[in-house]
Order: sequence, then C-alpha cells, then structure tokens
Amino acid sequence: MRQYGVLLLEVRDLTIQFGGVIALKKICLEIYEQEILGLIGPNGAGKTTLFNCLSRLYRQNSGDIFVYGESTTPLEPEDMAARGIGRTFQNTALFETMTVYENVLTGAQFAMSGGLTADILGGPKVRRERAETRDRIMHLLSLLHLADISDHTIADQNFAVRKRIEFARALAAEPSLLMLDEPAGGLNREEVAHLEDLIRQVRDEFKVAVLLVEHHLNLVMKVSDRVVAMDFGQKIADGLPHEVRTHPQVLQAYLGEETA
Repeated sequence: MRQYGVLLLEVRDLTIQFGGVIALKKICLEIYEQEILGLIGPNGAGKTTLFNCLSRLYRQNSGDIFVYGESTTPLEPEDMAARGIGRTFQNTALFETMTVYENVLTGAQFAMSGGLTADILGGPKVRRERAETRDRIMHLLSLLHLADISDHTIADQNFAVRKRIEFARALAAEPSLLMLDEPAGGLNREEVAHLEDLIRQVRDEFKVAVLLVEHHLNLVMKVSDRVVAMDFGQKIADGLPHEVRTHPQVLQAYLGEETA
C-alpha cells in the first residue's frame, strides 16, 4: 500500500436523513494526496449519497467534511470545485448542443484566472493563459481518445464516450481530488482494462487523488490503493483491497454469506 503524508479530505461522523430514512450514519473516512480510494457497496449502500454530500449537492444533518483541515459545511457546490474537488456523475451531465471541446472547456473555467473584464480586454497574460488552456484541453482529449471528435456535438455521442468526456471535463478543472462515479458503466472488457491504466496514469501525471465508486469490483480491487466498503449507509470495512475483498461483512453484504 502506498503511503501518503498529507490528508486531503476527511469525513467525520457524517449523517444524513431523508424523511424517516437514514441514508448515511456516522460515516468516517480519509483521503490522502495522490491516493486512489475505492468505494464499494451494494445498491442502496449510500455511495452516491456520500458523493453528493462531498460535492455539497446534499447537506448533512450532522458531522462534517474537511478539505485540508477546513470545514466545508458553509460551502456551495461551486466553492468545492474552486477548492479542488472535482467529480463525474453516474448519469452524465453534459451540454447537449455544445461540442466535446466546449464541454471540456467549461471545466477549465475553475482553473483560469480573471473574468469577463479580463476576457474583453484580452491582454498578453490573458492570451497566454487561453493558449495554455487550449493546449491542456487538447492534451486531455488526446489522453482520453477524444481528440478526433473534439468538434462534434455531445448529442451525437454514445454513453461510453460521454463518460470519457465527463472525465476530461473534471480533469480540466485541475482538481486535487477527482471523484469518479461509476466510470466503467457502459464499457466493454477491453475498455475497462484501458480505464484501469488511465486512472493510474491520471493519478501519476496530474498528482491527483481519486475517489472511485464502481460496481465493477475487479477494477476497484486492481486499481485502488485502499478500499472502503459500505452497506445500509454505514462503513463496514476499510483497508487494503485483498483485506476488504475477504472481509466477513463485505461477503455478507454482497453474497449473503454469514459472518464468522
């Protein structure tokens, strides 16, 4: 297991309730810089709810989430993006009438300085930054095998391609933590194998931590440095992939096997 010295994100006793249903109950977890953390659990375990709390789409009833030691409770979703927390969605959320390039460019806005006035004035610094941004986006498109369709609209793309476009858009914001919500959805075996290599390459090249929610257990176990398992809104295991894979409560949650 890789060792990381800097704690990037900490979830402390996070609880959220919808009506009479407790979706998350006193969840605690840590993510360190440049770590790949897999998050697994059967349907209804609370994984996507946790993602939505981390990106501030949901507000917890109690507990807190810290980014580099700072509480995120008062923050809005756009504030999380500005603090380096990026994500993709289980069901892609792209701009249908825009091109692939334009969609990825929307992600880059969080990493760019200045604003409308700077764009209008268009000084040397702005022009240089825009050129650097274009080069960075084209690199991402090439990395995710999207360069050939950069000028195509989203409406023309299938689900698997849309997943890669969202991946590129999230990376364009230059996050410290990239949260991937079921990136293997809709992919064939060969594409899943490529995704495994891609996640490692992204971590190493961009020095980013990755939080991976995925039902494809073989992918999670192969690519993750550490794995957290959830069931019924609670954390049931946290450790090395081989430890979590054979954990009695994980086996019970997935296979219905009795715990020892």
